[in-house]
Amino acid sequence: MGYKRESMCMLSRMTRAFRIALCFLLALTASPASWAQWNNNRGYQLLQRVDDVLFGVDNLSLVIIDRRYVAGTLVRINANQPLPIRGTTEFVADCQKPLRFAAKPADAKVRALAGQLEFSSAKLLDGTWFAAEFACESTRQPGRASRVAKDLFERGGPTDMQTIYCELQPNGSDEARSGVEVRFSESANAVAVNRQWLSSGEVSAGEVRFGSNSKWRINRQAMDVRRTAASGEMLFSGTCDNRPPLR
Repeated sequence: MGYKRESMCMLSRMTRAFRIALCFLLALTASPASWAQWNNNRGYQLLQRVDDVLFGVDNLSLVIIDRRYVAGTLVRINANQPLPIRGTTEFVADCQKPLRFAAKPADAKVRALAGQLEFSSAKLLDGTWFAAEFACESTRQPGRASRVAKDLFERGGPTDMQTIYCELQPNGSDEARSGVEVRFSESANAVAVNRQWLSSGEVSAGEVRFGSNSKWRINRQAMDVRRTAASGEMLFSGTCDNRPPLR
């Protein structure tokens, strides 16, 4: 009986992992602009992309512990290779601001968790802030999980989040694109370009910087942007604007 029960549990975990991967694979066939709007009857929601890692939450896994705490499952997918799943984390979110996040031991009983876990501040670039925000807000607004996920993907972040629009060159291209959306938060020291958060992003009072092989520097006062090689050679210069481009 013990062996049979253990086998059934392993099968259940494998089935769930495959289901999550399949749902995210379907999401990845859509254009980047529609990722956050994707939803299906399984209830998986895509919230954020950092470099080539996609973060999401299975909203069917959400459990309201009490008015302050919500438990759920954070999913990590490699955007370039959706299978196998990069990893999942069972978590508990502390919805009292500022948001806090704690990983849940696999064998822990959810209802008795809040006082047993070690919480830390939810962070932007490891997906924990987005997972906690989604868990807390979607359980406060039953039936609006898809809208909450879409808003987080498109505009989510700390309260000091700013958005500007710049001339940039896509990697490997000599042509400039105007009106590229750049979001940044000084408090989180994080930068997103076209809704993709970058681990190389840095924000100071005077500059927004990102890029690994070459470095992009946006002057926040002059509202101009430059791209330089590792050697310091100027590769590109352009302008930025606080106003979104006319479509």
